[in-house]
Amino acid sequence: MKFVRFSNGGDAAYGVVEGDTVKEISNSPIGQDYSETGATHDLNEVKILAPNPNPSKMLCLALNYGSHLLGADRPTRPQPFYKNTNAIIGPGDPIKLPADAGLVVCESELIAIIGKEASKVSEADALDYVFGYTAGNDVSAREWQSGANADIQWWRAKSSDTFGPTGPFIVTDIDPQDVAIRGLVNGVEGQKCHSSEMIFTTAQAISYLSTYVTLYPGDMIWTGTSGTTPPINVGGDVTVELEHIGVLHNPVIAG
Repeated sequence: MKFVRFSNGGDAAYGVVEGDTVKEISNSPIGQDYSETGATHDLNEVKILAPNPNPSKMLCLALNYGSHLLGADRPTRPQPFYKNTNAIIGPGDPIKLPADAGLVVCESELIAIIGKEASKVSEADALDYVFGYTAGNDVSAREWQSGANADIQWWRAKSSDTFGPTGPFIVTDIDPQDVAIRGLVNGVEGQKCHSSEMIFTTAQAISYLSTYVTLYPGDMIWTGTSGTTPPINVGGDVTVELEHIGVLHNPVIAG
């Protein structure tokens, strides 16, 4: 199924997407039962919002594609870091670059959204705890992340306001290791990979994370990015395309 969070001129609502029609539902479907309200909307006439705006946490995998190691040692276990939820924006919302950020790049990623509480789950069972998947752009300020003047933690580099575009949809029942991923800056392809290239699968990551940190419905697991990540600049735009899920597009402006 394909779910969308949207606005039709009023409060945010959720719906099931069927073709170009949105069937409105009573509440967020993540970890909850819902019912159809009977209202329908034209998908092309609503504003699509960030599909999951208030997770309790977001955990992201560093160095999870061989093409992104760029000289670093191949990790022997998943290497997660936290990304703050204040970074979340939706499709079409502007990425705002702080004036002193320096080099900022796009990181195109598959995100798994947890659907039920997960603690110490096995790799074999891990995907049973996933509600669905969406696209994400792990916007990253490289000069704050590494180098002579970098912060000790990646709090600014990864979690500045607007540094977490997500969407447009949440799609259930797909194989997270069978998704083609592309990232484009100003219409030019800068990233292209397949989720089968992950060093640690989505199931392995969830099992490992849940060994130490309980995952709750709505928590988002960013599964890593590939290759040499392309720079973004004020006045440009960024597009993340995920097979089966959709296209996430955001303009870039001065913060």
